[in-house]
Amino acid sequence: MATEQLLANPPDANEPQPLYNRRETIMGATIPFLIISYMAVLFRVYVRIKIIRDPGWDDFFVVLAAVRLLLPIEYGLGRHMLYTPDATMVKYQMLFYVENAMYITEGGFIKVSLLFQYLRIFKAGVMRYVCLTLLVVISLWAVSYSAIAWVPCMPIREYWERYGSSKCWGLGFNDEDSFVRTIESHSALNMVFDALVFMIPLVLFSESNLRLKNILAMVGVFTVGILVVFISVWRLYTIVDHRAATYPYMDFTWWAPLTLILSCLEINLAIICASMPIFWPILEQSLAEIFVTSEVRISSENRALEDAGRGFELRERAESIKSTSGNSRESLTREPARETVDAYAHYKDQYVIAQVDPFGNNVPGARVETEIATKPKPKWAI
Repeated sequence: MATEQLLANPPDANEPQPLYNRRETIMGATIPFLIISYMAVLFRVYVRIKIIRDPGWDDFFVVLAAVRLLLPIEYGLGRHMLYTPDATMVKYQMLFYVENAMYITEGGFIKVSLLFQYLRIFKAGVMRYVCLTLLVVISLWAVSYSAIAWVPCMPIREYWERYGSSKCWGLGFNDEDSFVRTIESHSALNMVFDALVFMIPLVLFSESNLRLKNILAMVGVFTVGILVVFISVWRLYTIVDHRAATYPYMDFTWWAPLTLILSCLEINLAIICASMPIFWPILEQSLAEIFVTSEVRISSENRALEDAGRGFELRERAESIKSTSGNSRESLTREPARETVDAYAHYKDQYVIAQVDPFGNNVPGARVETEIATKPKPKWAI
């Protein structure tokens, strides 16, 4: 069907490639963010397992979301489908099947991971129920569209072999309208869910005890989240504008590159946004130990305590040693003569007794008081 439509309205074979169709553009726009997202996931997993020792479902799903590749670029992506050899097109469709199904599945994984992460913050109250509701709805959405993406035809190989003896639906391109509606509906819901998931933590700004450092950190994370939502909107626009690569003429390899670039950027930035709050405090602390020096002030004071009606200070001990008799052993070792030492004198020191028995009231100025303030359990913790 696609070949017949192309032959009826063939594209110009000499049409210059748009910038986003070029191999260097595709590679340059996706690989750096792919590497950064892999590093973010590795840091996140290391912190959760080795340092915090508290891995959870959010870490599991973010790892699943990070497993992806840009596969079809060597098999016709960015060039006109009509002028691509049939054998190359079969490989392209096979790899595109994997790439598209991975994107749809990973889009669900990263949202589920973020919601599990929010459940660590919102321990009770309305926001916890909001997160749980979204978790159920988004999980159902992800499972439904992932099933359509991974099983577009029966048998599946008919998706790229096209012998005509199979039953296809949705993304399997049984007909053009159902194919376009499936892609547009998934992209529209993906945009809505992105916006909802990244808007949930905005409620944390209402906390009165936020420090400037906390606010700046949250602003940085939400800025990345807003960028993810913007890319999701842009991706939906490209799909609607070309009717899922079928308008003004059907050419999947020619109209798809910009959409695929935006898909990769959306997932990569979402993974980075989800991982930054986990590893960044540890990384910041490590950098501070390397590059920041601290000023240390050391002060001392004499211990003064009324003992038997006179001032008792540590320097009195030094003076008593200095004024002892000239016994040679005593002079060398600075130990007082055996007959002048009370072995249990330190137990009679009222200051020491006050520290051992903080509830005693017999020593003036040496009391220890403890005050414990309680407050209602917050509905969320930062």
